[in-house]
Amino acid sequence: MRLNSHRPAALFLGIAAAALLFVLPAALRADDDSSTSGKDTPTLSDAAGDGLAKLEPLLTAKDWTGAITLVDGLIQAAPADSYDATILNRTMAQILTQKGDYPAAIEPLEKSLAISDRHHFFTVREETDILYFLSQLYYQQADSFKNDREAEVAAYAKAIGYIERWFTVAPKPTEDNSLYYAQLLYADAVAKDPSHPDAALIKKAQDQVEKTLEMSVHPKDSLYIFLLATLQQELNYARAAEVLELLLSHNPNSRSYWQDLDMFYMALAQDPKDKDERKIRMYNIRAINTIERAQALGFMKTTRDNYTLFTLYYNIGQYGMAADLLYAGLKGGTIDSDLQNWLLLAASYQQISQDFTAIEVLKEAANRFPKNGELEFKIAQIYQQLDNNQEAFNHAKVALEKGGLAKIQQTYMFVAYVAYELAQYDDADVAINKAIQLMAKPDHQAIGLRSAIEEAIKERDAKKPDVPPAPAAAGGSAPAAGDPGATTAATTPDKAQ
Repeated sequence: MRLNSHRPAALFLGIAAAALLFVLPAALRADDDSSTSGKDTPTLSDAAGDGLAKLEPLLTAKDWTGAITLVDGLIQAAPADSYDATILNRTMAQILTQKGDYPAAIEPLEKSLAISDRHHFFTVREETDILYFLSQLYYQQADSFKNDREAEVAAYAKAIGYIERWFTVAPKPTEDNSLYYAQLLYADAVAKDPSHPDAALIKKAQDQVEKTLEMSVHPKDSLYIFLLATLQQELNYARAAEVLELLLSHNPNSRSYWQDLDMFYMALAQDPKDKDERKIRMYNIRAINTIERAQALGFMKTTRDNYTLFTLYYNIGQYGMAADLLYAGLKGGTIDSDLQNWLLLAASYQQISQDFTAIEVLKEAANRFPKNGELEFKIAQIYQQLDNNQEAFNHAKVALEKGGLAKIQQTYMFVAYVAYELAQYDDADVAINKAIQLMAKPDHQAIGLRSAIEEAIKERDAKKPDVPPAPAAAGGSAPAAGDPGATTAATTPDKAQ
């Protein structure tokens, strides 16, 4: 639906129809009802008329070379600023058009128009036909100059110039004529700088399509789609959403309309310039309603769409609904069952204080991703928040064993802290030293925790009772009574004390 190219679709359908106007020279076609401003109708000289009489068989046989040679000879013989030259040049353009050589048709057609402009040879009908056709020829030429921006822009300028002149003489412009002009303006705006289209021309194109919409009681959808393209260029998503709502009221079975409407509402909700929380919530709700309306009709049911619906509910604080949607999606396969989504599901349950449900969800996820320790670490963190340090310690140790941790030093710090709280100082000591080893530059918190653990170990060891001496080895002789060694051995503990 978006118009990303220089020229929107269906612009040149009129060229073939316009070419039919030039099948035969004016002198050989039915008389035009229009007049040449009250003057006597000019006529061809006998030489030009007799020469053109030989043209029809060549055209019927599609002998383009013969026809071009014939007319070129007549042009060379005709006075340069005469009625003969006007008709002969136009005839040459007609032949080249039938041949399909549109670029070559431009020069003789412009020569013909220039002579007529000086002498008013053409009727209003003939003039409007030529102006419109020249505009289309230049439009097509611009499209062929995609690798030459300067030539492309120059061709658009010519096309716009001719159609704007056409509007000054055309008796009743139609909806299609008006849309064609708007499309020309849009294409020119983009051609000048695809990355930053000309804002003034985009606005002019928008104004023109607005006028076109007023020309019909029931405008075509293509007009609204083109209007949307101009609104997108202006980042006017609020108005674009209004237009899409109107289009959907006419045609609710368009998948692209639903997708774009949701995109517009989400863009409005995320506008960094708008900090109004009420409006942000309103647009998020409209995005939710858009997806749900589309899904009721069978659209927007991809895993990405379902995930988007979950995030929208989460963003407006409807964590219970968000959790239910995500859980159903993960279990049913309608949302991608990846690690991050299971973590989000647990976070959703935590937001509504269902910590034990969050733990169960994470345990289920751990079974699905047995080699990833992040889930176990998350379980450990929740248990710590629930003041169950033993379970926190157990799952954190499992997390380290599984691996796959985004910040392994953080996990070691966690184990060290929880083990310290549990008075498991040896485990805490191992963990804190591992954490510090992994840090590029240990922070004050890590250094402080290590000091606390080391101090706790010293205090614990100082309170331990002294270990008694080991018994004599088997087969050795005990000291005899009165042996000084016996007295020394007995008094050693006292001395240690």
